[in-house]
Amino acid sequence: ARSGETLDAKAVKKIFKEEHAVDIALFGRMVADDTDLNIDAACQVAHAISTHAAENEYDFFTAVDDEKNRSEEEDAGAGMMGTVEFSSATMYRYATVNLDMLVENLGDGNAALRALEVFIKGFCLSMPTGKQNTFANRTLPETIVISIRDDQPISLVGAFEEPVPEASGRGYIDRSVSGLAQYAETIEKNYGLAPLDSFVVALKDSDAVSSLGERVSFADLPGRVRQAVAPRMNREERG
Repeated sequence: ARSGETLDAKAVKKIFKEEHAVDIALFGRMVADDTDLNIDAACQVAHAISTHAAENEYDFFTAVDDEKNRSEEEDAGAGMMGTVEFSSATMYRYATVNLDMLVENLGDGNAALRALEVFIKGFCLSMPTGKQNTFANRTLPETIVISIRDDQPISLVGAFEEPVPEASGRGYIDRSVSGLAQYAETIEKNYGLAPLDSFVVALKDSDAVSSLGERVSFADLPGRVRQAVAPRMNREERG
């Protein structure tokens, strides 16, 4: 608005309530002074946990102060020193998207499907940006499992309530995937909550990977998920 111009409160409110951005539609918005502007998040993201026991390690660092005159100051040298804690582990990450709510928040089915595709890529490939220059945490997931459900979201984090133990000559990844597959089978057997479709991207072949869902490439994953959910969306709209 131009200086001195009075804004129409109703018009501003209308702008905020229509045509939500994808990030607002996914993760919601809270306006304490006006609950009418609140947007319920269509996405839930859990904290990542290690699948096994992991201990923090310490990176010692120093910072040199180039402005100090070495000949005149007794403390010439390091401007500061300290430690940064870090950990390296096999992690389990989980997120769920309520597609019906995403459609409601965006107001358009095709926009919701496109947002779902972008979210899948972002969630799988993104990494925290803090301390990237120190740790270069440019890793990709070893295994990705996407389950499409019409009952309720189900996290498989319970597979790691008992940490994956150490085993001589074997890494944690294969045994973590096996534990995940066994837990998913147990959930389906005891609760009868089987997904409508499941897709798996994995860097290694195993029986556990095969049992988790249909094997696809990461390049095809967003499109396959879209193809699986789009017909169900259309049936709901017609109904």
